[in-house]
Amino acid sequence: MSTKNCKVDVVSISFKQFDDVELKMTFKDVLLHPEILNQEKYINSKTVHYSLLEENEKYIVGFIRTILDKDLPAKINKKTKEISELNVGENEGLAFGNIFIYSIELNCLFYEVNKNSVYLNIFKDFLYRCYKESETLKDKTSFSFDFGTIYRKREYERAISMKYYKSFILKVHQPAELLNSIKQVNRTLEDKIENDFLPQLTQAAELNSEIAEIEFNVIRPKKTGGLYREKMLPILESLRNLLGYSEIREHIEKVEICGYSTDTEQKTPIDLLGDIYFATFKVPVPRLDSTLQKNERKENIIKLYQKEYPILKNYI
Repeated sequence: MSTKNCKVDVVSISFKQFDDVELKMTFKDVLLHPEILNQEKYINSKTVHYSLLEENEKYIVGFIRTILDKDLPAKINKKTKEISELNVGENEGLAFGNIFIYSIELNCLFYEVNKNSVYLNIFKDFLYRCYKESETLKDKTSFSFDFGTIYRKREYERAISMKYYKSFILKVHQPAELLNSIKQVNRTLEDKIENDFLPQLTQAAELNSEIAEIEFNVIRPKKTGGLYREKMLPILESLRNLLGYSEIREHIEKVEICGYSTDTEQKTPIDLLGDIYFATFKVPVPRLDSTLQKNERKENIIKLYQKEYPILKNYI
C-alpha cells in the first residue's frame, strides 16, 4: 500500500488569564474540560468534533473529526467517463480527520495539517466557541491564547538586523486562492493580517495567473543605501504573520531576502519560508477509508513527537 506525507505544524502557546477569575486554568485544562472535550460545533461550513485519544503526564493526543455535508463533489466512472452524484444520504456527510499532540512540558502543539479537515486557526475558533457557548465554564473563568510560529534558525532576526537590503523576492502560486485564504483567516482574527502586496496579487488573480513573483533589487546597495530599511521592516513583519498560517503558507513558494549586516561581509540570502519549524509523518493511503486512520495517525504522531522533542527543546 502506498503512503502519504502528513505535514505537522509545530507552534508555541501563549495562554493568559485575569487574576480575579474563580477558576484558574492552563491550556491543558482547556483541552480536558468536559464542556470543550467531545463537543461538536458548526464552524466554517463544517461540523467539527474534538475527542481525546490519550492523556499522560507528558502529552495529550487529541483528534479532530469534521463532517462536510454541502457542496459535495461528484464521482466518475473511469471507463465510461459518466459523472454522477455520490450516494450520500440526507443524514450523512463526508468525514475527515486530523490529529494533534500537545506537549505539556514544552507547552507546544504538534498539529496535523489537513486541508480537508480544519486548519489550526479554525481549531482555535472551535475552542473559543465551546467556551462561549458553555453552561458553566464561561461564568467561572476567562482566558485568551495564541499560537506562535517557531523558527529553527532565527533567520527572521537576521533579516531584520541587516544594515543593507539588496533584494527581496516573493513567489506565490495560485494568487487567487492565496487571497481567499488570507480573507478566510482574517475572518477569525480580531487583529487582521495586513497584505502589503494586495495590488500585485489582485492583478495576478484578475489575469488568471497561476504564478505571481514580486521582486525588488538594488544593484549597488552599499553605495546607494539599498532598499529602504524603514519600508522593508514592516513588510518583513507582515510576511512573518502571514507565514504563521498553514492555509496561507501552502500558496507561498519563496520568500528570500538578500543583503548585508556589515559594510565588509559578503551578501547573505535568507529564506524565511524554510526557517519555519514543521515536521511530517507518513500514513498508508487506503482506497476507501472507514476509520479516519485514528490508530495510524496516533502511532505516527507520537513517534514524530519523540523524535522532535530533544531538537525542539533548543528552540523553546
